[in-house]
Amino acid sequence: MADQVPQTQPAPPAAEKGGATGRLAELSQKAQEAQRTVEASVAEDRQKLSAAVSAAKDKAEQGAQKLQAGGKQAEENVVGSWNQVQTSWHEHVASTRKKIEERKEERDLKRLQRAADDAEDYAVDAIAFAIAAVQEAEYAALDAVLARADADDAAGGSQ
Repeated sequence: MADQVPQTQPAPPAAEKGGATGRLAELSQKAQEAQRTVEASVAEDRQKLSAAVSAAKDKAEQGAQKLQAGGKQAEENVVGSWNQVQTSWHEHVASTRKKIEERKEERDLKRLQRAADDAEDYAVDAIAFAIAAVQEAEYAALDAVLARADADDAAGGSQ
């Protein structure tokens, strides 16, 4: 039996910049930052709170733009459904933001209370969506790790 020389394989593209694991860590960090911002905003005065809301809106729009740019790099069969999800999400966000802006103009106490309830419900729904996205990301990351292990095993067995 001839001596086998271990072959080094180039790192898979997913391993660059931490791959799925690094992206999950980034997601966790962003979620912690959002939680700290929301908790801190409860004690802020109205002017600071309005500024924080505006900054969060800008950050969300930048994230959506970054997400959309990243989505364009996906494979063709995934792009169609991903674009549909993004379009649906953008329409939902635009509609909700429009309603929020309309409610800000109203001064009736009952309407303001309902607006606050709706805003809180929307926040809870957005958090639920994010949790579902984290769970999907976990599944996708684990599936990627398994696929890489299968490919590595197959490469090792064919040598």
